[in-house]
Amino acid sequence: MHSRSFPLQKGEPGMNTPFAERAGNEIYGWTGRILRVDLTAGEVSTVDTLRYVPAFVGGVGVAARIAWEELKPGVGPFDPENMLFIMVGPLTGTLASGAGRVEVLGIAPQQHPPVFSRSGMGGHWGAELKYAGYDGIIVQGKAGEPVYIWIDNGQVEIRDARDLWGKGNYATTRVLRMVHGPRTRVISCGQAGENLSRIAVIQTETGNAAGQGGYGGVMGSKNLKAIAVRGMQGVRIARPEAFIDLCMGASREGSSPYPPRWMRQGRERMSERARQSGVTLRRRKCGFCVTPCQYAVFENAQSSDGLQVPSVARHCWGYASTTPNVEAVARAMTSDYGLNGWEISFGTIPWLQMCKQHGLIDTIDGVDIPVPDRPVLYLSDAARYGSEFIHTLVHKIAFREGDLGDALAEGTCYAAERLFDGAGLEFLDRIYPRRCGQTEHWGGHWGPGGVVYWPWWLPPILQWCVDTRDPANDSTHQWTEHVQHYLPESGPNRGPFPIDKVRAACAKVYGNPDVCDPAFTYDPPEAKAIPAIWHSHRGMVVNSLILCDYENTRVFSMETEDGVADTALMAKLLSACTGIDVSEAELDRAGERIWTLLRAIDVRNFGRDRAIDESTLDGYMYPGKDDGVMLDRERFLTLLDKYYELSGWDLERGWPTRARLEALGLGDVADALESVSGSNLEDSPKQPNGGK
Repeated sequence: MHSRSFPLQKGEPGMNTPFAERAGNEIYGWTGRILRVDLTAGEVSTVDTLRYVPAFVGGVGVAARIAWEELKPGVGPFDPENMLFIMVGPLTGTLASGAGRVEVLGIAPQQHPPVFSRSGMGGHWGAELKYAGYDGIIVQGKAGEPVYIWIDNGQVEIRDARDLWGKGNYATTRVLRMVHGPRTRVISCGQAGENLSRIAVIQTETGNAAGQGGYGGVMGSKNLKAIAVRGMQGVRIARPEAFIDLCMGASREGSSPYPPRWMRQGRERMSERARQSGVTLRRRKCGFCVTPCQYAVFENAQSSDGLQVPSVARHCWGYASTTPNVEAVARAMTSDYGLNGWEISFGTIPWLQMCKQHGLIDTIDGVDIPVPDRPVLYLSDAARYGSEFIHTLVHKIAFREGDLGDALAEGTCYAAERLFDGAGLEFLDRIYPRRCGQTEHWGGHWGPGGVVYWPWWLPPILQWCVDTRDPANDSTHQWTEHVQHYLPESGPNRGPFPIDKVRAACAKVYGNPDVCDPAFTYDPPEAKAIPAIWHSHRGMVVNSLILCDYENTRVFSMETEDGVADTALMAKLLSACTGIDVSEAELDRAGERIWTLLRAIDVRNFGRDRAIDESTLDGYMYPGKDDGVMLDRERFLTLLDKYYELSGWDLERGWPTRARLEALGLGDVADALESVSGSNLEDSPKQPNGGK
């Protein structure tokens, strides 16, 4: 394993070599083209994928590069000029674990303020797009009337969707399958997207959605109701036998005798709740993933139009309802209307309960807002609620009914500025780090996704500081899963590894034995900066290939003597799939290239700087419920200094330096940022805490 200290080495391999020089004339893995649909002009064209790979891998990476070239500063999320990227990667549609996923990118209306961001979803749609012959879709402009896009084995039509407008996601899918055949895969926006809700999702089938970012609203702003796809072309694999062996090995790892505790407990809990309520629970796969997971659906939940429909059943998130049946129905409603259930259940509702406890609101259309006897300070304090409350709330948000519904459709951070003369703003920091429009997740303090114990919540907070979205699905999942389920002293149910084994494994993987040792908190600062950076880079790799973040990257393993998983697996999969030999170091550097480019977009288009990064910290300046620890701001800033230093970012502004950009093959990006700033992109003099 190579060192994880992140400086660039002379002569280090890179992936900027043109595709033809690395692979010859044969194309494997990628299809070689990205579909571009201009709804204003009603025109369809293609973009050559091979211009951007292997340097930007696919998925998020390729979208980021095109966005850098074409997405100009000053564009808003609902402007026709906003570009909606719906991307797949070279491993999409293969047998790799989680290879059915899709990444959606664009200026995100949910973010507060809007920035260029991303969201992911599972299911079958991504593989179907790949089988239809495309590495992604770029949608730009705005149609004069509602339309949908029909893709049939590479043939593309923009079709009239006026009869679909006003329908929920379930009905839209049913209609399009009646028209185009039962094997058609559909993504769509519900009524919430049509009404330009900032928390509207892009939904696919029963339980998968691009939930974060508000991209359903972006579809609605473009008068784009749905994209229906049917494909029969498959994916060409350069070394099929080696590739299948790698996939089966990864599946065995995922089926380890020691599966993560959350998975076992989640399965048991969902099954018990289904038995109690009479809801039918059925296991299913996300796409055709070969690795067992916790994914399941409620078969007989009720949609907004009263039909019995399947709805996602996940143990890790959900409505704090009085019965499992109410929870199933709530999930079906939000899926049908196309609303972000995570945002409503972990953001909107707790915030409304706080507002009621402080005398700002009592009811919604005569329906009481349920509150507990104790103050709502943490998610576990929030009251449970029944069907009348959730039906009333969700319907008002989806259709922007009344002042309250109209405000809440903007997302809670925006709503808090409009409602109650701003008196509810003081509660936001309990829920929204940086008031960025997305609820805290796996950060260790609010903890809707579970508790991360001190000091292991420091790297996730670093990731919250520098990201443009909830970092969980890109990187934090990788960190927290390993901390929670393999390490000693990681909570009430301790992991199976002794600390000496953990330290040796961390030395091998991260290049630093202190990374997971609970004896090290703020010092040395690299012990927290290294995993935050490493997993951020790996997250970009995962979402450019594209794979499931639950399964990639594995760090620890019960299957090996030293307890270290095969961290080079993704590089091996990419090599076997495409025929281009890529080392682990090369792929890691590609992840850094993509991560740094996303930072540059944020800097150029939206003025991102260190002050914005540090504003995240206000959300952690109170004691954690489970560990009682409060963030030491001044000491934490030394960790942020180290993150910038190891990343090759300016300590004063948090901007990538010219040296690092040029080393990553992004010299044109450095030129543009210097033009924006009017100054050279040089390392600032090192001062404690960024000169604060």
